[in-house]
Amino acid sequence: MNKWKIAFFLLILILIGSASALVYWITAPSESVKVEPMKANPTGNVLTVNATKEDFQGIANTFIEKAMDDKPLPLQLLVDDQIVLTSELTIFSLTLPVKMYFEPYVEEDGNIRLEQSSLEVGQLQLPPETVLKLLKDSIDLPPWMIVMPEEEQVLIQLASIPMTSGFRVRAKELNLVEDRIILEIIIPSK
Repeated sequence: MNKWKIAFFLLILILIGSASALVYWITAPSESVKVEPMKANPTGNVLTVNATKEDFQGIANTFIEKAMDDKPLPLQLLVDDQIVLTSELTIFSLTLPVKMYFEPYVEEDGNIRLEQSSLEVGQLQLPPETVLKLLKDSIDLPPWMIVMPEEEQVLIQLASIPMTSGFRVRAKELNLVEDRIILEIIIPSK
């Protein structure tokens, strides 16, 4: 057999193997995440803060940036009538812009649950579960930002965000349409 034929078949096998590995990596189930609930009645003094969408966006991106330890920030949170997570996804050296749209809900324990409503991945049509799995596997997210691909949700555990002096944060209301965001800052009593 000619050496070019052998090289051609070897190249075909490498391409098929790479494509198979990528499909397996994308469709393999992700590891389960344990969500620790916050105490229903926190002890300490409570300070209620009213914020606007711009304030909330700035605070969220500051905490994300701080948690990423000054790495190039592949994740940005935008707040409009929905919460939008923007990032970039690299597949076969092709970088695609990703926009994931979420409806925010305040959990009983003060955490924020983001339910995915739509997404844009360049011109590709990918299922939301796949995009969230890729986000979870490819970006080193802060430990308080939990991606749950099977549920098509992201949970932001506000109480787990490291803050000085033991302060903790809870969400009370998150109404983006009316630009009404109410947060509670729990200051521990001595």
